[in-house]
Amino acid sequence: MQSETRAFLYIRTSTIDQINSIGLQEEQLKEYCKSKGYRVSGVFKDWGKSGKNTDRPEFQRMMRLIKDSEERPADLVLCTKLDRFARSLVDLNTQAIILQEHGVRFSTLQMDFDISNPIGKLLFDVLGSFAEFERSLINERTREGYEAAKRKGVICNRPKKELPKKKVLDFILNKRLSASAVAKIYDTSAATVKNRLNEWGYWYENNEWVLK
Repeated sequence: MQSETRAFLYIRTSTIDQINSIGLQEEQLKEYCKSKGYRVSGVFKDWGKSGKNTDRPEFQRMMRLIKDSEERPADLVLCTKLDRFARSLVDLNTQAIILQEHGVRFSTLQMDFDISNPIGKLLFDVLGSFAEFERSLINERTREGYEAAKRKGVICNRPKKELPKKKVLDFILNKRLSASAVAKIYDTSAATVKNRLNEWGYWYENNEWVLK
């Protein structure tokens, strides 16, 4: 009888205003594991971390478990997309080699990469190259748009919206209002309220805001 596949789930967002996508990624990955009959052996989440940032504590913890455990802790590392795992082609290949050396597969929701054979490794490299190229184009266009706006005298950054911390926390933690409801009180957006909560050290987990 074939043993059950054990999966490590890695989840990352690049900026704190994407906090809601953490939950969405986790839901998608767990649903995928359920459909495949995989057992989730660990969930690793990095908030507000760029893929290029080497200071990704949960990613590093996951890789240490893979490298240092006497017995293989998982058979598979699963991400929603390739660029959740890494944003640099060099880093992508480095981490893939580590996984391969320890007998751990890598997969996204779209594709299961068999990097142990030349065709699978080639496909992995090509898709990684396209992802890196696409990010470079987006960054270049963003910079060009910003410079063009500056030349025209357009203000690109709005002043930061200040919110009364004590009152907002009372609404959120004690009165159990949603970020959207608090946003209406202060005539701002729910994203702004969530950003302030993140800055104050609060993160949304299991349908509630908790202090990290």
